[in-house]
Amino acid sequence: MPLEPPSGVYRLSLNENLFLPREFIAEVVSKALELVDPRLYRDAYGEELAGKLAEFHGVEASEVVVGAGADHLIYLLAHLGRDGGVAIVEPTFEEYERAAKLFGAPRVKVLLDEEFRLRPERVLSARAGLVYMASPNNPTGNQFDRGAVEEVVERFEGVVVVDEAYAEYGRYTLIREAPARENLVVIRTFSKAWGLAGMRVGYAVTNRKLASLLRERGMVFACSSLSLKAAELMLERWGEVAKAVEEAKRVRDWMREELGRLPVRAYPSDANFLLVRLPVSSSWARERLLERGFAVKDVGGMPLCENCIRVTVPPKPIAESFIKALKEVLER
Repeated sequence: MPLEPPSGVYRLSLNENLFLPREFIAEVVSKALELVDPRLYRDAYGEELAGKLAEFHGVEASEVVVGAGADHLIYLLAHLGRDGGVAIVEPTFEEYERAAKLFGAPRVKVLLDEEFRLRPERVLSARAGLVYMASPNNPTGNQFDRGAVEEVVERFEGVVVVDEAYAEYGRYTLIREAPARENLVVIRTFSKAWGLAGMRVGYAVTNRKLASLLRERGMVFACSSLSLKAAELMLERWGEVAKAVEEAKRVRDWMREELGRLPVRAYPSDANFLLVRLPVSSSWARERLLERGFAVKDVGGMPLCENCIRVTVPPKPIAESFIKALKEVLER
């Protein structure tokens, strides 16, 4: 069933997976509760889940680090930029800058080009000990050219963090490459395609040296036993998750085509959301859409994103209603 909060507003602002039924997730979580005793501390560093993830991705368990959501790992990695500085490829997820600020790391902003493509030479010219880039990127939705990302990994002198939170919707992943690279960390999450946003489980795949360093700096029992077990069980249900991902991609592409009939620009996406540039103020449009029952993310204040909104791709009936509402807003 569609996600419809008591307020009657469809929440299309946080990129949650609306294609997995709540009943499906409830079944998995209920099973997890049967298998763990919440009264007891269990699996201090998520090593059981790390082992399952290693099997799933074809890497070694020692190359997987589990955290309380991708954000947890983003903050752990910010330590590595305290001295050399942190480069952030923008526009992008705001949490990278917050993490760098928390640890007092100098920050260098690196802009994508006007079509939101990654320009390796811009990243390589930044003086920093660590670079964050999201691919597929948030809020632009595009997955960067693989060759461009690999060029950065090969030539950047510091640590390259590639946040693949939306990679299940994308065209490729660098997970298999990460263990063999001295400077590459790939971050993934169970919050998007896997439908466990409220459970807060993420993980990183990297070489053993960096993985060991992240574990040393991590919190003991950062993830709840229930969350860890639910994530393990979800891996066993990948077939059903994959079907939901494919359906989301079909609706995404249909939705972009339909938006093309309006006086807006909907950018190509490799994620479960669309970036839409409007001919009117994005903040004004956000308020008008909210009045019609649709919450979207106003990203107009981000670099290169003037008058843009970010819209989570919902099941098709909701997408149809959203497009109708947006058309009404633009005709006012």
